[in-house]
Amino acid sequence: MGTRTLLRIAGVAAIAVTLMACAPSPGTPTLLAVTTNQVICGGMVPPPGSPFCRTNPAARAIEVTVRSTVVASGTSSSDGQLLLEVPAGALVVSAPGQPTYMNCDTPSVTAVAGQTTPVTQSCTILAP
Repeated sequence: MGTRTLLRIAGVAAIAVTLMACAPSPGTPTLLAVTTNQVICGGMVPPPGSPFCRTNPAARAIEVTVRSTVVASGTSSSDGQLLLEVPAGALVVSAPGQPTYMNCDTPSVTAVAGQTTPVTQSCTILAP
């Protein structure tokens, strides 16, 4: 190989290294750590000193929306935990398709880019 060819190869290699160094690195995803609870109030009268309402983790379908558009969805596990990748910004968490006897909240949360943001979604059953 001649000197000219070696210089061309070295030049191409230098450009390739420079371009790779300028490429954006993959960022940390923005995550939403959803905890789903079921609250049962009423029913049998609890013993003195016990709460009237009981809260337990619950498996449930979850949707995350931005301006009424679903951007993420999933189902929480039996321990009530779900981790979703979401866009950064203002989000609303809901539990679609729940029975009418359950009163489910729709918490609003602001997800911070590159971080995991916790949110709790609860459905309440008012037992007679």
